[in-house]
Order: sequence, then C-alpha cells, then structure tokens
Amino acid sequence: MRALKFRFCSTILLTSLLILAAIVNALKSFRFTAKYTETHDQSWPKVAADSESSIMKSTEASGGSTGHAVHDPDYSPAALSGRALSFSNTSDLAMFLVEQERRKRHIATVCEENRNPSSIYHPLLLVYDSKNSLTYCPIYKAASISWSVLLLQMAGVTKSDDVNLQVLLKKVFPRISRHTEYEMSRDTTKFFAVRHPLDRLVSAYRDKYQNANKVWYYINFGQEMVRMFRTFPKHLTKAEVLGLQYQVAARVKAGQPVTLAGNPFAQPLGPTFREFVLFVLASRHVDPHWMEFHKQCAVCFFDYDFIIKFEKLQSEAVQFLDYLNRSAEFTLQKENSKRSNNDTSTETFCSFYGQISVRLIAQLVTKYEKDFKLFEYSPDEYYKCASDYVE
Repeated sequence: MRALKFRFCSTILLTSLLILAAIVNALKSFRFTAKYTETHDQSWPKVAADSESSIMKSTEASGGSTGHAVHDPDYSPAALSGRALSFSNTSDLAMFLVEQERRKRHIATVCEENRNPSSIYHPLLLVYDSKNSLTYCPIYKAASISWSVLLLQMAGVTKSDDVNLQVLLKKVFPRISRHTEYEMSRDTTKFFAVRHPLDRLVSAYRDKYQNANKVWYYINFGQEMVRMFRTFPKHLTKAEVLGLQYQVAARVKAGQPVTLAGNPFAQPLGPTFREFVLFVLASRHVDPHWMEFHKQCAVCFFDYDFIIKFEKLQSEAVQFLDYLNRSAEFTLQKENSKRSNNDTSTETFCSFYGQISVRLIAQLVTKYEKDFKLFEYSPDEYYKCASDYVE
C-alpha cells in the first residue's frame, strides 16, 4: 500500500514538474518573441495607429494587392526561363545569368563543405508576391528598403511618406509561415541581395546608433552598449552609474541636447563604434541589422535563383529587371541616397575600423566567416585600417 502511495505521489510530482517546465519554457519563448518582434518592427519608422485605413486607401487607389492577387503566368519562372533562351550569348543579360549560375554553384559547394547540424533551416522573413511570382528575402542594410519599395510598385502600390513601410508590406504581401514557405515559393523567382559584411556593419552603426541618433535604438540597446563596454571611474558605484545613464537617456528620449559635463555616458554620446562592435560580438541578441546572411535567408537550405551584390547594385538591378521583363516599367531607386550618412566610400568605412584593433576585426571576420566564403568577400583591406595595424 505504501509503495502504491509512493508511486502515485511520485507521478503527481513528476507531472507537476513537467507542467512547470513547460510553462517556464513558454514564458521564455514569449519574452524572446515579443522582444524580437518589437525590435524587428522598430526597423521602420513608427506611424500613427490609424495608418491601416490610409494603407488600404493607398492600395485600393493604385489597384494593388492585399495578398490575394491573381498569378500572372507571364512572370512565372518557366515563362521567364523560356524567354531567356532568346537572349544573345554575348548580351549583358546573358553574362549576368552565367554569373548567377556560377554564384549558385559556389554557394552549393561552400554549403556542402561546411555542413552543420545546427544550421538555420528557415529564412527569418520572406516577402511573397504571388501576382509577379517573386519571393524576396530582405537583408537589412543591403538596399532592403529599395527592393521593398520596388516590389510594392510592381504590385501597383505607391508608398506615401506617412505610411510605415513594414506595415504596408504586411498588408500587400502575405507572410509565409514556416510550414508553407517551400511550397508557396516553389513556383516563384527567389532572390536576395548581399553586401560586404564589414561595410554593412558600419552602415548599421551609422544609421541606428552613432551619436544616439535613433531614440528607440539608444534606449533599448545603445545605452547598454555604453554601460557594458565603457570604462567608468572606479569610485562610482553601480547605482551611481545607473543614475548617470538615466540622465542621458532621459534627454535623448525627450529629444533634448545632451550636454552633461562630467557624465561619462555623454562623453562621448555613444555608443562608439568600438562599443557597438564589442556588443555585436558578445551579445546573444538576434538583430537583423547584423545577423549573418546565411542565417537570415537560410542560404544553404533555400533554393534562391538570384543573388544580387550591393557593390554592383545599379547594373545588376537593371539586368535582374530585364530578366523579369519589367525593365521598361520599373527601376530600382536608392531610397537612402538623401541621408547625410550615406557616404559609402572606402575611406569612410576605413575611418571606422581605424577606431578598433586588428584583434577585434579578426573576431568580426570569424563571426561572419561563412558569409565571407559564401559570397566571396575578403576582409584583407580592413585589417590595414585597424588602429594598431603594422606592415
């Protein structure tokens, strides 16, 4: 009788522990998803709560889609492949297609040589245009805004300045779930654009973090970067450091000038590029602005048709649109070209890597090693920019 009672109590206890573990895991998952979703949505400017009605008006007025567009057979992969047979072998477009096939073979080889059971099997996000038979995997800071606006235009939707781009994309194009992404995108032309990993990192820093120029990013991550990696006077207690942090954060949040003499969070107003890099290397936070390309688009498990290089964006975008038989109607516009921090010269990027050491650059190269291999980029010139580089 005692044995039976003991077994019953043990079963109840084990069941309770399992239920408790399940609840804890669910809460952790919820917190991570909520945090990531918040971060992801903040990648685009915030808009008013009534933006949905303006989005629908914009869509309806331009004859666009809300995710239920009728497939146009003229833009199916089969139709486009058949049309490509008529291209001259010496044309720019034919050479572009040859280069795309070479890139795909190279990616397949690298993926085969670097198989990893823990590799990401699903893209972080896919934009699915059923009408034009297109599937796009956005990589932030690699002309993702330009490509997104172009896809909206191809769907007949014109984005106005007061409408959130990310919200508009969700309205116009259906999101693909992980259960259906392979099936739904099978009969589409799948593409994404990449950029030199170290250039992209500088671009993300300048756009989101330099001089605390984006309030949301500073409040949620920037001040943490400073607190984690800046050297503070030893006499300051933890509470005093947090108080100084609060002083700066309050002014940043209020849009006020940050001129606080003696406050280490304001001298300089950060994070600095070095603090940003250290955070990228140390943090487990998954941010799409610096997430590895192969993870973001599940490159080794998703069969893409086109890989566009940011460094050749204008010419390759023209050729890609020509392949899609849409070059007469659309062009890719550089949506960020008017921004003050849009200088993409080698000297500008080198000036940022001149703020960190060879050792830190080497750690970044290790972090993005697979991207360097997959997309044939070299870090060599960036080592020469380092603050302690010696010939």
